[in-house]
Formats: sequence, C-alpha cells, structure tokens
Amino acid sequence: MSTSNEDMNAAKLAAFETIVSEYEGMLLRYVARIVQSHDAAQDIVQDTFIKLFQDWEDELRPSPEISSWLYRVAHNCAVDHLRKETRRNLLHNRHAEEHDEFVLPNRGDGFRLNEAAEKAAAALRKLSLREQQMVILKVYEEKSYREISEITGLSVGNVGYILHFAMKKLAEELKRTSVI
Repeated sequence: MSTSNEDMNAAKLAAFETIVSEYEGMLLRYVARIVQSHDAAQDIVQDTFIKLFQDWEDELRPSPEISSWLYRVAHNCAVDHLRKETRRNLLHNRHAEEHDEFVLPNRGDGFRLNEAAEKAAAALRKLSLREQQMVILKVYEEKSYREISEITGLSVGNVGYILHFAMKKLAEELKRTSVI
C-alpha cells in the first residue's frame, strides 16, 4: 500500500513540475508588471504554486482551467502585496511625520560634528524613512543585505534596490551641497 501512495505522490510531483515549467515564466511577467518588482513577483508566483499544490483537487495538467486559476490566484496575491506595501508605506510616513525632527545624540558639550558630517546627516534626513533605515543599517550598523532583509522583512533583492537608489540620492544631495 505504501508503494501505491509513493507512486501517487511521485506522479503528482512530476505533474506539478510540468505545470510550473509551463506557467512560471508567464506568471512572473504578469505579476512583475503589477507589483513593479521582480523579487516580489518571484515570491508571489512561488506562493501561487504552493497554493496550487496544496489546494488543487483535479488532475494536475496544463489546461485552461489551471491557467485561469493560477492567474487569478497570482493576481489576488499581487493585489494583497500592493495593499500591504501601501499600508506599510503609510505607517512609515505617519511615523516620520510624528518624529519629523531628527535629533543627534548628545555627546557632551565639547563634541561638535564637522561641517561635512552635518551635511551628510542633513542629506540622510531628506531620504524616506525606509531609505534612511536601509542606509543606517548598511553604513552605520554594517549589516549585510541578508541581515537587513531579515530585520526589515523585505527580500534581499528589494534591500539592494532600495539601497542602490538611496545611495544615489545621498550622493546627488551631497554633490549639490558640495560635500563630495
């Protein structure tokens, strides 16, 4: 009896792999256009296939029914992702507004930042809260992309993307104020 179950599981796994190879590319392109992030699209499509494997009760073979089901689930997951990101951004912005003034730590009466450090701190404050968080974790805390990913809950690819553009913004602002 266990051989029969093993054969059924092996057959289901082989059929599942066929479905993944048939639809993965199309779903990735579709979801990436919705969420505007390749890394997020990969996560969403992976979740879609996991749901298929867990929930699909009919035969696993390429068909219009499976195609429609996959696109619908991927779309719903993408919309959920966008809603979550919108809420997260709203909370970050609200928090930033509540804590608008950035106060440097008090290091004693004799301590004063040099002009370049003050301009760098001012440039950092011009970034979004998320960008500030990433730069602080990377530059000041010397965290790896993976560690930042674990701290923020973002994918490593998203961390790299945000850091890349945050550092570009910082460099442009510092050039503008002639620090570098």
